[in-house]
Amino acid sequence: MHKFAKGGALALVLLAALAAAMLAFASGSYAQIPGESASGHGTLTRFNEDGDAVKRQFSFAARVHADGTVTGHAVLINPAFEGENGNAYQLHVDISCMQVVGNIAIFGGTTKRTNDPNLVDAVFFTVQDNGEPGKNSDKISSVFFWDDDPTTTGDPQACLLTAPLAFPLETIEAGNIQVQPTGL
Repeated sequence: MHKFAKGGALALVLLAALAAAMLAFASGSYAQIPGESASGHGTLTRFNEDGDAVKRQFSFAARVHADGTVTGHAVLINPAFEGENGNAYQLHVDISCMQVVGNIAIFGGTTKRTNDPNLVDAVFFTVQDNGEPGKNSDKISSVFFWDDDPTTTGDPQACLLTAPLAFPLETIEAGNIQVQPTGL
C-alpha cells in the first residue's frame, strides 16, 4: 500500500493492516448494512516543499443501499504535492466499500480521476465522527493506495477486512464528519 506522499512509500502498511485484521477478526465478518452512511468535508494543514503551510481539503459521501452495494465519492486536494500537470495534487475516488464500526467509517474505492498517473490503484481511508462541532474534534486518515505496482490492482472490498484504527487518524481543523451507523 502506498500512503499518499511523494517519497518514503509505505508499500506494506495496508497489506500488514489487512493481515492483522484478518487474524483479529477471523471468527467474524463485517457487513455493509443497508442504511449506513457517512459524509463530510474539511481541511488539515500541510507543509509544501518550500515549508509553507497549505490546506489539504477533502470531501466525501457514501451510502449502503438496500441490496448491500455501496456508492459514493471522495475528493482530495493537497497543495503540499504537485500532480504531473504542476497543479496541486487532486484525487477523485469512486467509493464502493464502506465499513461502519461505531463512530468510525473505513472506505475503499477506485481512482476515478487524478493528476498523478502513478497513484491510480485501489484507495483506502478512514474517518471518525466525534460529535459536534466537527472542527478540532472529528478525524480523518491520509489516503492509502493498495501498492506501488502499477501492474496490479487492489480490491476496494478489502475495506471490510480493515480494522477501524488500522490507519493513523488526524484531527481536522475545519469542517464536519458525520457517520450514521443505521442511516439515521
